[in-house]
Amino acid sequence: MTRLLPALRILAIIWVVITVVFVTLRLTPGDPAELLLGPTAGRQDVQERLADIRAQYGLDQPIPVQYAIFVGNVLQGDLGESNRSARPVISMIAAAAPVTIWLIVLSVGTAIPISIFLGMIAAARRGRTLDRGIRSLATLCMAVPSFWLGLLFLQWFASGLGWFPSRGYVAPLTDPGGFMMHMALPVITLAIFLVGTLTRFVYTETADTLQRDYITVSRAMGLASRTILFRFAAKNSLTPLIIVVGVEIGTLIGGAVIVEEVFGLPGLGRLLLGAVMSRDYPVVQGTILVITVAVILINIAAEMLYRYITPQARS
Repeated sequence: MTRLLPALRILAIIWVVITVVFVTLRLTPGDPAELLLGPTAGRQDVQERLADIRAQYGLDQPIPVQYAIFVGNVLQGDLGESNRSARPVISMIAAAAPVTIWLIVLSVGTAIPISIFLGMIAAARRGRTLDRGIRSLATLCMAVPSFWLGLLFLQWFASGLGWFPSRGYVAPLTDPGGFMMHMALPVITLAIFLVGTLTRFVYTETADTLQRDYITVSRAMGLASRTILFRFAAKNSLTPLIIVVGVEIGTLIGGAVIVEEVFGLPGLGRLLLGAVMSRDYPVVQGTILVITVAVILINIAAEMLYRYITPQARS
């Protein structure tokens, strides 16, 4: 029974998320059928068409019935069809997911080494000007809104200097060079917040490690400061970073919604935002369900990796 508790907890989280999304969408003013028909929805001669659309997508059913149908379909692996395009939601998510995955992976890959370097250097120079400067920079990175930073980068480096494309996406296998050029500004924009968060974490962990007895003994033995910092202190300081990165993935996905819209990337964030604006229930529900499951799996993987690397955490 004890082994089943984590799985039951995960299922409960997923159920709560999809239920909240389902209820929230239904409470939001507006009729998806009317949005689908556009300005003609108010005419008397299209009321029959409106009724047909509601019946087609189950919008004429009571809310509890809609919920039961939705949950039943999810349990069968069916996320439904888009109210607007009639495309299977799963195929829309599959088309958009690689863009978001690349954005997240490149952002994490950019932020981690920068954060480790800045955090460890600041901890090694604790109380000095360099320490205060790095921590202030980390705080600034966390405070700057992603949408404002993205628009600023577009103004400076895309429109102004013309160094990067302003919007769009190119698949990496189609044009690797074009892919990197299109992803550069979005990745930097998204990575900046993560740099701030991870730098402060690395700083705190490293500063605490440098106060431990075995570090004091190492110094007394005459070992070089660089050896103590990067060989002995680094392992204990950086191992917990695995868990933090796993947790921050959820935050990055939230930031990706804004970044993808600013830079015109056809990822999950932009798909979700467009579906919310058009009241496309199946797309919103399916996208959030997939994102929720992905975040949970990433956190589980991070915890398993941490336990594998840290034997004392297994007990």
